[in-house]
Amino acid sequence: MRGNFYYKRLGESLVKARNRRKLSQHQLAILSDTDRSYLAEVEEGKANPSVKFLHRLSKILKIKVNEILKDL
Repeated sequence: MRGNFYYKRLGESLVKARNRRKLSQHQLAILSDTDRSYLAEVEEGKANPSVKFLHRLSKILKIKVNEILKDL
């Protein structure tokens, strides 16, 4: 169950970063060449994204991966 807590916090961090860039889930999914439903699962804390995926999102959101992970 503890892992779910971390995934939830990770998702919240991604949502904040996405909102700061004023992107919708759909827009971020297109830019990251990812299915929107998978991105939604990551943001809801229901999926375990790879480091490669987080790196791809961080480049699009113009933040560092450690900024996404810092609140975990």
